[in-house]
Amino acid sequence: MNDWHEEIKEFLDSGNYPVVINYYEKRIAENPEEITDYWYLGLAYLLNGNEEEATAIWLVPFVELLPEETDNLNQNLQEILLREAKRHAAKNNHNTEGIIREKIVEIAPDNLENMIKLALCNCRRNCFDPEILKLLSSLLERGRELTEEEIKDLYLLLEFVLEIPDDATIKFLEKIIPILGNDNKFVQVISAKIDEIADRKQQPFWGAKLLAAVVDTLPNKLQNIGRLFQYYSRASRDEEAKIYAQEYEKYSETLPQKVSAYYQLLINCISRDDWFNVPQYEQKLREYLEKLIANPPEEMEEYLAVGLIVIPPVFFYLRDNLIENRHVVNSIGRIFHQQIHRIFPCIGSSFSNRKNQQPRKLKIGYIGCSLRRHPVGLLSRWLIKYHNREEFSIHTYGICQPQDYITKKFFQQGVDKSYISSSGNVKEIVNQIQKDEIDILVDLDSATNNTTAAIMALKPAPIQVTWLGLDSDGIPDMDYFIADPYVLPPEAEQYYTEKIWRLPHVYVAVEGFEVDVPTLRREDLEIEEKAVVYFHIQNPYKRNPHTIRLQMKILKAVPNSYLLVKGMAGKSTENLFKTIATEEGVNPNRLRFLPPAPTEAIHRANLKIADVVLDTYPYNGATTTLETLWQEIPIVTRVGEQFAARNSYSFMMNVGLREGIAFTDEEYVEWGIRLGTDEDLRLKVTWKLKRAKHASPLWDALSFARDMENAYRQMYEAYQK
Repeated sequence: MNDWHEEIKEFLDSGNYPVVINYYEKRIAENPEEITDYWYLGLAYLLNGNEEEATAIWLVPFVELLPEETDNLNQNLQEILLREAKRHAAKNNHNTEGIIREKIVEIAPDNLENMIKLALCNCRRNCFDPEILKLLSSLLERGRELTEEEIKDLYLLLEFVLEIPDDATIKFLEKIIPILGNDNKFVQVISAKIDEIADRKQQPFWGAKLLAAVVDTLPNKLQNIGRLFQYYSRASRDEEAKIYAQEYEKYSETLPQKVSAYYQLLINCISRDDWFNVPQYEQKLREYLEKLIANPPEEMEEYLAVGLIVIPPVFFYLRDNLIENRHVVNSIGRIFHQQIHRIFPCIGSSFSNRKNQQPRKLKIGYIGCSLRRHPVGLLSRWLIKYHNREEFSIHTYGICQPQDYITKKFFQQGVDKSYISSSGNVKEIVNQIQKDEIDILVDLDSATNNTTAAIMALKPAPIQVTWLGLDSDGIPDMDYFIADPYVLPPEAEQYYTEKIWRLPHVYVAVEGFEVDVPTLRREDLEIEEKAVVYFHIQNPYKRNPHTIRLQMKILKAVPNSYLLVKGMAGKSTENLFKTIATEEGVNPNRLRFLPPAPTEAIHRANLKIADVVLDTYPYNGATTTLETLWQEIPIVTRVGEQFAARNSYSFMMNVGLREGIAFTDEEYVEWGIRLGTDEDLRLKVTWKLKRAKHASPLWDALSFARDMENAYRQMYEAYQK
């Protein structure tokens, strides 16, 4: 008998296994020589959850009936179990299928087909077992030619296990490369999955490990070396990123490749606080960029063309030179624009039919990768909240971003229409914006996201505006850049391709910030209560050593003072600060290095430990400055020429605070010393900040929304003319 007996199949289908067990026990009692009945009785016990009884029943033919026929018995039992496992798989009963296949592994550990299906079954029932994957990897290593079904199952398994961060996954991947590596489908599956994991699922370190395992198998090796650099950088694995930046430079040949290579080397140096090597890489990058600007190629590899736009902002961290930096930004923005139109020809539309329409609600679209718990999302949510919905229809377009409670509350539930693109498909997003007939499209990313920039370069809306994310990116199809009376100097207009639209007071306003209970105490840091605590709270890119040196001069001049450095502060960061401290005659014991806070709300609460926050230059704080002012803490900022060097200046002017605003290095040090030594001055600043919460434009998100809406109306009126 090669299948269950007909008379018990209805009980089998209904899961009434005790009846099935009773049926086969009676058959064995009547005819103990029928081997097959032992297999089905044991299987019935197994299905009923009695694993020990199943094993005992199966042993009977081997021990008592036909001990000399072990191989045949084993094969016969295996066939029955395989057939039963297949039956349950067809019904998607993967738990039962898995139990049966685990038994098959015990009696036939070399059965490759079963091992593949067991690993796949485990994934389907969310029961990943690295040991099974290791066994499978060992079997694959033997080199047996696979059937079409086994190859199909391997691809299905690959889709699952690539998402499981485990060493067994890497070993499995290495073993299937000789089997599937030459298949175009393998290249497509692995590339798409790694992109999904590293980008859309925000697991760059795991994406990097997967890509490193297959990089020699994939085409476009140099491009994938660049991807490895990006993934390791985003995972804050700067030493691994350095290796791939150096490898990329080694194999780069064309001018665009050289630009990308030295950009990678430069930002890696900054991220690692290796400021000794920054000047040489900055010089090289500038040289190659100028060559590219002077002789832009008609065509370049797509990944290099799309990546161009994010390169110029690195100079904002290095030099406060408005003219020089805008020259590079605008020139690269123009080349980027040309390349995007080459890559995506015939995308875009004429808006002539949108002019002189009957009065209606203006459709405002906000696009970005940060419509979530991110500084840009946390700041822009207030404008979304206070928009006048009687006059404006609000649309949001999320680009390759995770979704959280901020996304749902403000950018999905709080708008007329929300569109989230997990794939980042430029053509699809452009088509959606055009379909929605957006009148004014507001870019919240600027040059921080090349997908958003590519969409803006294709001009899916008649009026396009850059706001909040960064300084403008110089793309020719951008119409306006939102600023205010302070964040850009009066002469800035001549250096921008966009029209600078200055709002009456400030270019962003918020309703405040969520604040939790502080977790930092002075005694835990071995700092006495009466000591003066300075706080440095910026990310590594903003830690310019020149400004750190000014901060050490402040520390040296203020007795019993300490500097807290918060963020991703590894050994290289500590060495940078300690080296400069020693050179300036400050004992490094007066420095404290703090890890990131668990949440933004705790971070804001912990700011209260500081007497004075010392801002960075040539790239100021933005969100951190707003948080500092909200927490009523004095701050010292150095005002420069470029947008990035004037954020804090704008915010402080809008809360009526002049104390702490410096226009030279000397003033920066002087204000740091004054605020550190004069407690009454600090109290005066705190009182000003407390009072400003009731009257300042910076904290009046409702009025800010009206200012933005007035700007939108005027932009649209100008377009209609």
